[in-house]
Amino acid sequence: MKRFLLLIVGALSLTGASAQLTIERCQELARENYPLIKQFGLVEQSSKYTLDNLMHSWLPQVNMSAQATYQNETPSFPDQMKAMLATSGLDMQGLAKDHYRLQLDVSQKIFDGGKASSEKALAKAQELEQKAQNDVDLYGLKKRVNELFFGVLLMDDRIKQTNMTIEMLNGNLDKLQSHVRNGVATSADESMLRAEILTVEQNKTSMEWNREAYKHMLEILIGEQVADRTLIRPDFTEPATNVVTRPELRLIDAKIGTLNAREKAINASVMPVISAFGQAFYGYPGYNTFENMLNHKWSLNAMVGVRASWSLSSLYDRKNNLNKLTTARQQAELQRDVFLLNTRLEASHENDEISRLRELIASDGSIVDLRRDVRLAEESKLRNGIIDIHRLVERITDESIAAQSQIIHKIELLKTIYDLKNTVNQ
Repeated sequence: MKRFLLLIVGALSLTGASAQLTIERCQELARENYPLIKQFGLVEQSSKYTLDNLMHSWLPQVNMSAQATYQNETPSFPDQMKAMLATSGLDMQGLAKDHYRLQLDVSQKIFDGGKASSEKALAKAQELEQKAQNDVDLYGLKKRVNELFFGVLLMDDRIKQTNMTIEMLNGNLDKLQSHVRNGVATSADESMLRAEILTVEQNKTSMEWNREAYKHMLEILIGEQVADRTLIRPDFTEPATNVVTRPELRLIDAKIGTLNAREKAINASVMPVISAFGQAFYGYPGYNTFENMLNHKWSLNAMVGVRASWSLSSLYDRKNNLNKLTTARQQAELQRDVFLLNTRLEASHENDEISRLRELIASDGSIVDLRRDVRLAEESKLRNGIIDIHRLVERITDESIAAQSQIIHKIELLKTIYDLKNTVNQ
């Protein structure tokens, strides 16, 4: 029985946990749900294919060919030499004019000057750069999640405060109706108070629609239902440091890494390539020309060797290409400096905004208390038969506005703190 109860308690706790959502969990879900996340797998797959192809460049390269030709002239002996050979019983007619060849060529690279390794490094650098770009694109989701998450919290708090205002107005309406029945107040006073209640209820309806809109957009973004789940209010803890660790900086590093890999590829492109090769063919004529002059039979022929090739034309543009890479690196470093400057300015503004909001919140409580005291004094007059509904509604409205301002300042403070965390990625 005890074990059964523990299982029930555990199940209930898991259900309660699943019915809650933190802002961090929403950010994780948005990242997982966003279509761009699939791009990481595609980038890795594409890079794998490229690396496999580069490894194939070290495999023996095999080519097969077949050809048949006819030419108007072929090597042959002079007529006098043919006559001399004929006396010895040799009919040296020369090569036939129709030639045939079935050929197999095999080449094995021995030294490529570092081309394959530099291209492999370039492919890996490009993969890192594409992943870093995806991280930058996905990072923008955090701010969108924050706006929707705090939008829901703001509407929740404002609706609660509006309900309190409606309850307050209805309580005063009950008192006023008693005075109307006793002839102390007029029906016009009652109508005025009822109109105020309807106006506040209209405002509440607008807030409820806004809250549902925020929730719906958040559901689309994270790919899960939000309607029946509680959004956990985060604390007011500011980031421990303003050191910037944004993915944009990693993207700049990845771009510089790609430029460095391109430089190695350019240097490797001017190196000679050495390879061993073998060639075999079956056809006519073969390598033994004199034998082919005597008879026109097909034969098997083969040779092996070592070949060196060096493309000197790649030297023409090497200097300019290296200079272009140097300029691109300087531009990347400049982008880093500009990004850091703008980010620090933004973080400074957000820190100032946090200080401003904390100062406002410190006085919000006193303003609400004072407005409440004034409103209670007007309600006391109503209870004692001193009727001034217009003044009472003004005092209730003043208190409601003060309470709403306090709510807005608190949610703004939370959002600004998370904007700061997003700015510096802490």
